[in-house]
Amino acid sequence: MVWTIAGDNFGTFGDHDYCRGALHVAFTAPRGKPGHVRTTVTSHGFTGNGPGWQRNPKCRVTLVITQITPTSFYKKTYVPVSFGKKPGQRVSRILDTGSGPAVIGVAGYAYGTGGNQAQSYGVESRMWVP
Repeated sequence: MVWTIAGDNFGTFGDHDYCRGALHVAFTAPRGKPGHVRTTVTSHGFTGNGPGWQRNPKCRVTLVITQITPTSFYKKTYVPVSFGKKPGQRVSRILDTGSGPAVIGVAGYAYGTGGNQAQSYGVESRMWVP
């Protein structure tokens, strides 16, 4: 069971030529893996402006997945991604959360800065992990 307070979509921007887009976040329990959560981020498609975007229509962003769980009180996972114009591109990570209550968030951060410059509010969900 997953409770998401402000929805499961968020917008972010990337590393060049005003590239920007929206992402959908989903959390599932992988079958046969108790104590784990699969986090899947799906692009709604990205766009940009200028000649740089025409030459390279890929928008790079660092996704930071935060988790607060009984086994890892506060943990961050950094996932560098690159999304293009086409909707439906996906990135998934399986998190070792342990069984029980969990709070997991995903947000976009500036690419290449070590995940210290937030670029979006992101999504945060509360769940019970089997």
